[in-house]
Amino acid sequence: MRTTLDLPEDLLRDLQRVTGAPTRREAVVVALEDFIRRQRLLRVAAAAGQLDFDVDPGELRATGARRLDG
Repeated sequence: MRTTLDLPEDLLRDLQRVTGAPTRREAVVVALEDFIRRQRLLRVAAAAGQLDFDVDPGELRATGARRLDG
């Protein structure tokens, strides 16, 4: 999708340098993907300890699943 943005040159130059991307477009794509990934990780971290799974251990053994804590 083609979009026109007015971005600061120095910010784009720094972004391209830190991402190692050969083009500005690729640098912006890398930055957007990284931002989205970090936001998703923050949501998962915020939910830590809040999820309650009511699973019968025998049922897990029947599926071949292993315990994560040991």
